[in-house]
Amino acid sequence: MDKDIVKEIFLLIIEIIKALCEIVWKKIKDLFSLVWERFFGLADVSKEQVTYQEWGVTGEDEWPSAPEVPVVKQEEPQQRVETKEIVYAQKTPELPDSYGDNRIVLMVRDPEWLFTYWELRKDVIDSARNTLIPLAGDAKTILRVYDVTDIIFNGYNAHKYFDIEVTDGARSWYIHAGEPNRSFCVDIGFLAPDGTFRILSRSNTVRTPRMSVSEVVDEEWMSIKELYEKAYIPMGRGISESVFERAHANWQEVLKEGVSSPESSGGLTVSEK
Repeated sequence: MDKDIVKEIFLLIIEIIKALCEIVWKKIKDLFSLVWERFFGLADVSKEQVTYQEWGVTGEDEWPSAPEVPVVKQEEPQQRVETKEIVYAQKTPELPDSYGDNRIVLMVRDPEWLFTYWELRKDVIDSARNTLIPLAGDAKTILRVYDVTDIIFNGYNAHKYFDIEVTDGARSWYIHAGEPNRSFCVDIGFLAPDGTFRILSRSNTVRTPRMSVSEVVDEEWMSIKELYEKAYIPMGRGISESVFERAHANWQEVLKEGVSSPESSGGLTVSEK
């Protein structure tokens, strides 16, 4: 056998014996320490001392105290609402007082009343006042309401008109026209003491509704008898007078409430062609 192999085997056996001895010695040492501590009450100083906590004792008194938290005063409900309103006002931009337009708008409120609102540019107002010098100081701001029913209004051909003086700074006005079923248009401008009128803006044209039921009606409506004649005679069906009378009575009973007017007939009443 090779000497190197024998040498390796010998060294391996020695390492194994050495490891076994260390294990046995450690066990013997631990056993000796346990017996010594058990009978003589002395612990091995080489080991860390194990502390046991008594049941129910938490040592709370020795805990480090937490840092004091500053007391925050709770806001009252009214204060919270005011705070929200302030934040909302800061986030929401305010609507402008004007948009730089020069116009007047006319609207219908009911058969007798109109409503108008306007916005006038400063340069237009100054230009109109300059044309009225030296009477500009006594000029009044007025609304001139024209009756323009069934005409193409050119500023001079109205049926009639009337003026309403408005206060300075006003932006809207209710107008009592007092005439249902008529068309109106409004001018806003300056009226000088000598009667000179300078227009600042002209409105759209509106028509007031009528106060009564519409006068537009059909001249003649087909009767039930004529409806039967048109429905059956072209088809060659013979109908006795008694059958027709009974059917006519039944139709009158069914349609008595439904065909009360052209609008409520629901398509059952047929206009004569």
